[in-house]
Amino acid sequence: MRHPAYHLRPNKAVERVAFVEAINLLARLEKLSEYTYFGFGGPYLEDFRLLYELCPDLKMISIEEDAETYKRQVFHLPCGTLELRQGGFSSFLAQYEANDEKSIFWLDYTGLAYSQFEDLMVLLGKVAANSMIKVTLRAEPREFRDAQDEFRRRFEILMPDPSAPPPSTSHDFAYLIQGMVQIASQRALPSALPHVFQPVSSFYYSDGTGMFTLTGIVCRRSDQATVKSVFRGFRFANLDWARPKKIDVPTLSTKERLHLQHLLPCGRGAGKVLRRELGYLIDEDRPQTEEKLQQYADFHRYFPYFMKATP
Repeated sequence: MRHPAYHLRPNKAVERVAFVEAINLLARLEKLSEYTYFGFGGPYLEDFRLLYELCPDLKMISIEEDAETYKRQVFHLPCGTLELRQGGFSSFLAQYEANDEKSIFWLDYTGLAYSQFEDLMVLLGKVAANSMIKVTLRAEPREFRDAQDEFRRRFEILMPDPSAPPPSTSHDFAYLIQGMVQIASQRALPSALPHVFQPVSSFYYSDGTGMFTLTGIVCRRSDQATVKSVFRGFRFANLDWARPKKIDVPTLSTKERLHLQHLLPCGRGAGKVLRRELGYLIDEDRPQTEEKLQQYADFHRYFPYFMKATP
């Protein structure tokens, strides 16, 4: 199976580090040593490598359906505390029982299908209180520009307004998918049940393909205010199903990043401040340059370094 170079995707790398920060905030609710992290590691197991470095107390399990990808995972195993399992997630989910053990799941899908929402709904009904679930879904509006009826047919039951065509812009399309995730969570955990799915953050980005991702906590309704208070200080918190935040970091050289470092963090108008400091444009025009540099100011602490090395 072919895989893109997930570990070299800057926007996803930024979003991955933000996820780790959200996981660390869980320690204010429960000890991280009480959690098991389940994810789709891909061939390079990048999220597991990062979690082992930054959250070493987590137990970790990777679930992989493709046999050849599983072999690559064995080769890239980053630590002895990660358990690799070969098999489909739906099969795993059918047998999964939380038994009051807290979990962190990243459903890192590369497509957009109703079955993925079904997986989410089943999982929401199974995990223990104070478990974290993150779901990532494809968000490419151009794929449905000439297939609006198909989109309605596939997702009508989850659409906030089934009669409306899917939006044509990336921001609005990501917001639609978020609304579908919200409806799926409400169907899985209706108000009559003691648990609720509390959103923590949501983003959309593109490293060649548009993606939407949302992280939330399954908690007791009586504890919802406490969970919100824990994550309210998170810089990128989305606690009320507001519009997802865009990640679109610029390509900067190491020299440019070091040159801007003394000005960070900035307050309002960071894009303009950083553009003046550079003294030149890094995009098509001044507004686009300032938008990109604002992104850098927002996410510079999460920004990866990619370096060339001679083995």
